[in-house]
Amino acid sequence: MERTERDVDDRRISRATITEQLEDALRTDITVGILRPGERIRAAEVADRYGVSATPLREALQRLAGDGLIDLDPRLGATVASMSEREVHDIYDMLDLLDGIALQRSIDQGDTSWLADIEHAWTGMTEAIDRRDALGDHPSDQARREAGLLWTSAHWEFHEALYERCGSPWLMRFVRQLHAHADRYQMLTVSDPGAHRRDSRAEHRDIYEAAKGRDVEAAVTALRAHLGLTVRLLAENIRQQEAAARDQTAD
Repeated sequence: MERTERDVDDRRISRATITEQLEDALRTDITVGILRPGERIRAAEVADRYGVSATPLREALQRLAGDGLIDLDPRLGATVASMSEREVHDIYDMLDLLDGIALQRSIDQGDTSWLADIEHAWTGMTEAIDRRDALGDHPSDQARREAGLLWTSAHWEFHEALYERCGSPWLMRFVRQLHAHADRYQMLTVSDPGAHRRDSRAEHRDIYEAAKGRDVEAAVTALRAHLGLTVRLLAENIRQQEAAARDQTAD
């Protein structure tokens, strides 16, 4: 039977949809730490886990490599991109600068609807924190995935609500891109069983209350304290992982 243009388009859309869904699933598992930094992506296992063929998997991995989440090597195949202390400082130095500017401008320009938006986002944030804190020390992958998805979504929505009245689409574009890369680093400090515990509720409450009170100096100070603590915990975590890897190699 002769294929029509419609048939070809349907197949193209179907394959693209599968690729996008697989990309989203892999991105989530990388962000919440189910797929660990440096872990090799074994094509057969991943294809079986997600019920896909090799073609959409290859395309999804190429997309994730373009975002810096996957390393592709002609000999070794695909691995989850490693986390480096240098990249942590690079990302969070830029967040410290750009988030601070966006927050200051939003406080200066935000109206009563902006105040309502950040209050709504804060409610979502506290619910996500409650869900994450209820996981316990040995959650299943599915529970971690669900809580991690809720956390990353609520966390960004809270920061986006704080910054959205900055008046600069370009500034928000850069901030969004940085936060997308920071997500998986951030998760190490709030959900990794081996990571230091932190009171992220109190950190974000300080930012929220200062912004709601239109205290620019206090809000930016609280934001930078939050980002600075994240950097310190991440740097320590990465150094510990590197030391453990060296010890394994030595053994």
